[in-house]
Amino acid sequence: MYCKFCGKQVVERAELCPHCGRRVRSSFANFLENSELTQLRPQRAPKSPGLAGFLGFVLGWILLGPFGYAYLGQWNWFWLTLVITIIAYPLTFGLAYVLFPFAFAFHQYQMARDLNELIAPPTAGAEGVGADGEETPTL
Repeated sequence: MYCKFCGKQVVERAELCPHCGRRVRSSFANFLENSELTQLRPQRAPKSPGLAGFLGFVLGWILLGPFGYAYLGQWNWFWLTLVITIIAYPLTFGLAYVLFPFAFAFHQYQMARDLNELIAPPTAGAEGVGADGEETPTL
C-alpha cells in the first residue's frame, strides 16, 4: 500500500504514514475491520461458491439478495446488508436495484471461498491411518 499524500510505501495495516505522519486509514475502516459485525463465522461443512454467487445474483433481482448470506450461515452479514438494502433502494432511486445483484453475487461467491479455506481438510494418509481409514503398521 502507498501513502496517498507522499506516495511512499507503507505497511498494509498502518494507520499513519511513517514518512509524512499523515493518516492513511480512516478510523471507520479500522472499526469495520476489527468489528465482530464483519468477522466470518466458521462453518462445519463446505459451501459451494457457485451456488452462493448464484443465490446472491438471482435473489438480488427480486430484492432478496441478503438471503444468500443465510445459506452461508453468516447472519451478521445478512442483517447488515438487509439494513443497507432497505435504506439504499429508495435513496438511490432504483440504481441499487441494478448494482446490488452483482455486488451480492461477487461478495457471496468470495465469502464461500474464504469460508471453505477456514475449514481444515481431513488429514488422509496421516501417520498410523491409511487413505482408506484403516490403521497402518508403523515401523
